[in-house]
Amino acid sequence: MPNNTKVTARAKTENIRQHIAQIFTQAQFMSADEIENINRELVVFEICEDDSIGSIKELLKTNNFFLFISDKLHDTILLELSKEYYFVFCLKEDPEKEIEIRFNTLKQHRSIKLELEEKTEELESTIFELAFASTNVLEQNEFLEQMAKKDGLTLLYNHSYFKDKLKDEMQRSERYNNHFCLALMDIDFFKKVNDNFGHLKGDEVLKVFANTIKECIRSTDLASRYGGEEFAIIFTETDLEHSIMAVERIRAKLAATIFESNGEQFQITFSAGITPYHKCYTDVEFMVGVADKALYLSKSTGRNKFTVLMGEDVCG
Repeated sequence: MPNNTKVTARAKTENIRQHIAQIFTQAQFMSADEIENINRELVVFEICEDDSIGSIKELLKTNNFFLFISDKLHDTILLELSKEYYFVFCLKEDPEKEIEIRFNTLKQHRSIKLELEEKTEELESTIFELAFASTNVLEQNEFLEQMAKKDGLTLLYNHSYFKDKLKDEMQRSERYNNHFCLALMDIDFFKKVNDNFGHLKGDEVLKVFANTIKECIRSTDLASRYGGEEFAIIFTETDLEHSIMAVERIRAKLAATIFESNGEQFQITFSAGITPYHKCYTDVEFMVGVADKALYLSKSTGRNKFTVLMGEDVCG
């Protein structure tokens, strides 16, 4: 069914242009340069061979709301950019229904974000009245603040909040000599899930994996969606042995989980990199880099395993 929502669109190939016009009857086509001059609009954008990660990032800085129609070659670029920006994307060969579902998700996100911005402006202009506001309004504001820290799909904490909390944990450990560990986890061959079963099934896998993580860690630990199919956990006040036990609990629970799609069953695994905090870790990026290096070793030596790197291994 055609969608009569007003959208801005960029299509460089005629078949995609016709496809967009068929789905979005109110589409107004523009060039990429023209799109950079608009703001807060819904944009359906065809990713082509000459679109680089740099050019896509410049578009995302415009604060428009993007549905990218991409080829499989750009999947990795878009997953990398999803660590910093919110957008939705689908493949050119995806059915019309899936495109509409992803567009409706984007449309709802835009509506919530614009409403949140409007409410924020109202709150700032009525600070005196808020002092006497009802408990319900205060609870609603607290809820909105919490949601701003969360990933919209998995409801785990987002990339930005994770980095802030990791910085806090490093400072606390430096001051009080506390123990804590960081784990980065990456779903093995996640791209195959999207390619074989579709992005909606991929979203389901991400949500199930996120719920599995939440069920297997303590309330004092902090789990986040680091970006794409990559997740991070800060195991507070925890030594290496118990952090490994938690990661293995997640692996065992996931091993018992079976997914279904069009009568076909499949399972997923994950690779992990773990590092305990060490005083030689000078900043957040350094510690994340060590965990990421451990994750890479797991992925390059067979996957479905964890690798530990200690501060002594990297700092000498």
